[in-house]
Amino acid sequence: MARREFAALERLARRHGVLTVFRDGFKQFREASPETLTALLRTLGAPLEKPEEAPEALRQALRAHWSRFAPPTAVAWEGDSKTLDLRLPEAELSGPLACTLRLEDGRERRWDARLDELPVRGRAELDGSRFVAVGLRLPDGLPQGYHRLVLEAGERHAELRLLSAPARCHTLAEGERPWGVFLPLYALHTDATRGLGDLSDLGALAAWTKDLGGSLVGTLPLLAAFLDEPFEPSPYVPVSRLFWNELYVDPRRTPEWDLSTDAQGLLDGIETPTERLADYRSAMEGRRRVLEALLDKLPEDPSRLGRLREFAHARPELASYAAFRATVETRGETWSHWPARLRDGRLEAGDYEPRRADYHLYVQWLADQQLADLAERMGEPGLYLDLPLGVHASGFDVWRRPGDFAFGVAGGAPPDRFFTKGQNWGFAPLDPKALRGEGLDYWRACLRHHLQHAGVLRLDHFMALHRLYWVPEGMPASEGTYVQYPAEEMYATVCLESVRHRAWIIGEDLGTVPKYVQRRMEERAIDGMYVGQFDYRSEEPVARGAKATSLASMNTHDTPTFAAWWDAKDAADQVELGLLQPGEADGVRAGRAKTRRALAGQYGVPEERAAVLRAALAEMAAGPARAVMVTLEDLWGEKEQQNTPGTTTERPNWRLRAAKSLEEMQADEVVVETLRAVNDARRSG
Repeated sequence: MARREFAALERLARRHGVLTVFRDGFKQFREASPETLTALLRTLGAPLEKPEEAPEALRQALRAHWSRFAPPTAVAWEGDSKTLDLRLPEAELSGPLACTLRLEDGRERRWDARLDELPVRGRAELDGSRFVAVGLRLPDGLPQGYHRLVLEAGERHAELRLLSAPARCHTLAEGERPWGVFLPLYALHTDATRGLGDLSDLGALAAWTKDLGGSLVGTLPLLAAFLDEPFEPSPYVPVSRLFWNELYVDPRRTPEWDLSTDAQGLLDGIETPTERLADYRSAMEGRRRVLEALLDKLPEDPSRLGRLREFAHARPELASYAAFRATVETRGETWSHWPARLRDGRLEAGDYEPRRADYHLYVQWLADQQLADLAERMGEPGLYLDLPLGVHASGFDVWRRPGDFAFGVAGGAPPDRFFTKGQNWGFAPLDPKALRGEGLDYWRACLRHHLQHAGVLRLDHFMALHRLYWVPEGMPASEGTYVQYPAEEMYATVCLESVRHRAWIIGEDLGTVPKYVQRRMEERAIDGMYVGQFDYRSEEPVARGAKATSLASMNTHDTPTFAAWWDAKDAADQVELGLLQPGEADGVRAGRAKTRRALAGQYGVPEERAAVLRAALAEMAAGPARAVMVTLEDLWGEKEQQNTPGTTTERPNWRLRAAKSLEEMQADEVVVETLRAVNDARRSG
């Protein structure tokens, strides 16, 4: 393509927040191709079908930018004055400007200004027309909250969302040094468990941890999932980021339980699994029959039925969610195959079986009650939950809010050492322009859903608040590039919700994360993650150690367990998956052997896995990290990891049940003594 057209394409990309050049996982600069830029720009609303149309599309984009009177969203940080840029034709730069600030609590503030008296902050000339940008100073001392600012100047009218946010998130109290344990809830089981773990089992784990001195219990996302059709058990591909997974409801902790001999008999008839791998279909089928039997008894208690109706009335989206799930089940197909009216979000009573919708209302109520009770019993900081990056393309959120998502592209990651062809994660990413245009309502709803019960929230792939790698449909993952997000507004929402809910926020900042992202995290009191395995090296000293602004752990659900790392099992797995050559794996094993010897020498213990692990965890606990999380599976030498990134059917991801029940953990001297050593080190550190 011609030089002029390519230059226009690059300018257009930058204006839409699409990176034309970026660093991949090898720290090598890569240029996005014209085809990639064109595909992504088209997805973001630019009017072009081929790169050669970029000059005209750029002209239209510039004119739209300068013609927009005010932005859709703005942020006023606590303690900082805020000046809002207004744009308009120079010929209209005169006359009064009426300003009305409608505060979240219903109060209003009004003031007037004159456009021709506002300071000029920029000018432009387009197609013979002159435009000007002027700065409107907003009042100082705004209360925290989500406000609306209405601006009127002659025939010009604009309404924007103003986020008045605290400068920093809520953090743990000075001197508070919590520690806790981590285990996926589907992996947890007790002697009383039928199938997979439930919220009562999580409560029992929390109580035991508290007895040992810990105050945190972490698990993977607990969000609603498709566990029938379309089957997708991954906790990171939920049906919705706004509703819970009823698989984890304990039916015995409901008033209806004592009334339903049917439910009791059905639960007794569920066989306790003996296999290591979870069978989600069977577990959900059995649990659903029990929950439906409880639902049958609900009308016998009018007060309970009334409270369910109050719960649903207070959550308008819940009725839509229940109708959506019921329609998927009734029709036996995903929403993309529905008739146009249903695809467009207009469901009517005859579109689904009412009992199915009643079921989904009921189980969401039960899940919310049980999570609230668990959070209250745990106290602060308490329950550690995880907010995933994406949602299922056939799920509720995408169906309900299609304008918030970008279609024709998928989120992913650029090439790196482990995924040399890049990654395509398959989900439709949020559209940054739509997100900002709606005042970040969906993002706020996702945060609030979790923070109503979680004292600690981990934000998956935190860099996505700044930028996310997009892969155009039909192109290989290596041909994507990054798209920028409204970071300022997203941070402001996180800070507001964190302070309002007194919740500690963790940003998953592992892997290739630019330094500016971590600087912004520190500025807003969002802590990062430290993973011991990533830091261990064969040379002395073995590890640099965790920062004070981090949650420290030995590993994550996406990495080898400590035993697998110790034996270099991960190197063998990578050879099997074609990610390493045999000779490269030999090098990994040799380096790992040096690190094992160095660790044992550093801690003055035998070169034995359990001894080194205990010493390493104690050192981590004594260190400055804000909190320490112990992966329970490490304590008995589990060698299989919960998830192997980049695999689907090649590995049994998200299915591994714990090798020990909670009662067996409590009776295991090595497990108990290691946790006590962590507690002692944490208290004396």
